[in-house]
Amino acid sequence: MTIKRIRLKDIADEIGVSIKTVSRALNDYPDINIKTKKKILELADKYSYQPNLLAKSLRENKSFVIGYVLPDIANEFFGDVALTIEKIFRFKGYGLLISFTNSMAELEMESLKLLISRQVDGIILATVGTTGEFVKKIIEDYRIPVVVIDNKVKGYKTDVVIHDNVKGAYLLTEHLIKHGHKNILCVSGPFNETSGKRRIEGYKKALEKYEISPLDQNIIISNWKIDGGYKSSIEIFKDKTDHPTGIFAANSLVALGCLKALRELGLNVPGDVAIVSFDDLKFTSSINPPLTTLNSVENIIGMYSAEILLDKMNNEDNKGVKEVLVDVSLNIRESCGCKVNRKE
Repeated sequence: MTIKRIRLKDIADEIGVSIKTVSRALNDYPDINIKTKKKILELADKYSYQPNLLAKSLRENKSFVIGYVLPDIANEFFGDVALTIEKIFRFKGYGLLISFTNSMAELEMESLKLLISRQVDGIILATVGTTGEFVKKIIEDYRIPVVVIDNKVKGYKTDVVIHDNVKGAYLLTEHLIKHGHKNILCVSGPFNETSGKRRIEGYKKALEKYEISPLDQNIIISNWKIDGGYKSSIEIFKDKTDHPTGIFAANSLVALGCLKALRELGLNVPGDVAIVSFDDLKFTSSINPPLTTLNSVENIIGMYSAEILLDKMNNEDNKGVKEVLVDVSLNIRESCGCKVNRKE
């Protein structure tokens, strides 16, 4: 049994209007008679009408697909950004093609080449930072707009949406200092990435403001994953009595690894060691003790990056670049030593 695909012409013939009128009604143009529009929408729903995207793509020379490249599919931060991006572009009639790179430059290149081969209309790239030359080629030669998030690419200036990394690290480190901590460990991501470098900068800035000399051994360059925080904490705290009393973790996964290590070593949080962290992933309020973090900005990053990309896609004359620093603020819980009153 063959199921007939319903076309715009079928809806137009049944109602007695032009194909153009049906198309404009389905695309929510305001110049269509309200009663006519209602009939068209009801009939389209009755027949489960689906637009022919291939024909539309050929007609408008667009794929109606956006690419999103992220480094870690297990990191909830990038997933939450994706939810906002997908929602905005779905409303505009676009699909989202996602590729992840495991934080590896060569896989990032492969992902970008795949998106080019799929003729996407635009790309949002959570970069490891080293693919600047190829990103330049994508924008200038392939004429595909790219918006970068989380890090900057080296060697080429793009539209970018990132945390105010310096301010966030400063606020978190300062919070520990105000609790009386002077020996504070910083566990950060790779120094060659903007987010890793800037978060270390904010950590040092807070120490210097309060006239505390940063110790080289207290700055560990790791990865952005649980095992990075775990291994770093084991290395610093095992068999040492004069250990740091506070930890600034550069993201929530790192903080979770730190907490796991401290528990294995018999150290109490926050009694023996206080912890604060970038990001505010969903689990941070549920662990024991709940983690002091920055307030969540994933939806803001997703919104800004989608809006900038849409503007670039719809306005080829827009040759300027934007750098959006998303503001941050503290979300205080118990892991830092604060006593927070919570409703049962």
